[in-house]
Amino acid sequence: MCGRILGDLGADVIKLEGVDGDVIRTMPPIYRGMSGYFTQYNRNKRAIAVDLKAARGLAVARQLATRVDVLIENFRPGVADRLGLGYEALRRDNARLVYVSVNGFGDDGPYADWPAYDPVVQGLVGFMPIQGTANAPAPIRNPVVDKISAMSAALAILAALNHRHGAGTGQRINVRMLDAWAAFILPERMNNHTFLNPDAPRAPARDVFRVFETSDGHVVGLVLQDSQFSGVCTMLERPDLLGDRRFATPAARVANIDDLHAELRDAVRCRSTTAFLAAARRHGVPFAPVNDVDGFLDDPQVRHNGAYVDVEDPDYGPMRHLGFMAAFGATPAGPWRRAPRLGEHTDEVLAELGYAADTIAELRSTGLVR
Repeated sequence: MCGRILGDLGADVIKLEGVDGDVIRTMPPIYRGMSGYFTQYNRNKRAIAVDLKAARGLAVARQLATRVDVLIENFRPGVADRLGLGYEALRRDNARLVYVSVNGFGDDGPYADWPAYDPVVQGLVGFMPIQGTANAPAPIRNPVVDKISAMSAALAILAALNHRHGAGTGQRINVRMLDAWAAFILPERMNNHTFLNPDAPRAPARDVFRVFETSDGHVVGLVLQDSQFSGVCTMLERPDLLGDRRFATPAARVANIDDLHAELRDAVRCRSTTAFLAAARRHGVPFAPVNDVDGFLDDPQVRHNGAYVDVEDPDYGPMRHLGFMAAFGATPAGPWRRAPRLGEHTDEVLAELGYAADTIAELRSTGLVR
């Protein structure tokens, strides 16, 4: 995803794979040899497949690393160094290199050698009991740690390139998934862990994100401001709640969120989603439908924003891509190139490195590249 972000922004991104290919190429569904999962994460990249277990394959990878501005790797700590592709080995030939390592826990420490998948890091950071309960902790069922680590790496790369513009030299960056996820997900839950003096006050955590059942679906929203509370009481014909001391202020409503939800639940349940949302908008109350993915894709604001784009590919026909995460006024970002087939650009990249056509053919015939 880090490479996809940079590719969306206009970088020439070269994905270097082993000759057997990235494992997510095999994730279903597969259409004409291409994985939908792989496609979403690998657009705007060229692909080269090299056997890194062979000395000549490593030589190709090293030669490529001496030419690029940025190298991103996610080997376990120590593997890149053993291959001769570590930062210290490469910086001698490419002093301007921005070298980015993304791994679970960093290069050292008690967990450095642990394999780290997304749910492993989720378990460590302390959010699973919040996502579920203390007795039934639950993961976020999405590779959120991987993605926030990717975004953190992309941000760090842009900062390092800006530094290089002035200083003239690159640097090594280590994005630890553990640190990236904690920095992203925990700020609100650090309330009681910020002031360390024993006399500092503590506040109970409140779950204010609530889903309400309607007669034909679900809605989700948040009522904080007094005007919003007045609006929801009016639209649900519960003016009696306006004089209830439990809900008199925003702080009181948060403190008594379970009671507020119980008071509103039946009134919401007897209305259709469409009727409820129409009333909510008339009264300035922030609610939205709980969409599935099809509902998201059909949502009028989503379509208006261009949050996804449909493109016609000569090999795969119509394809749908999510858009970039920000809209630029002068330099639009987006999916200019579909994800590459395995080794699709190997010949092209090797030629750019100065390999003759017969040498490339020989490397292919011996299985050193694909």
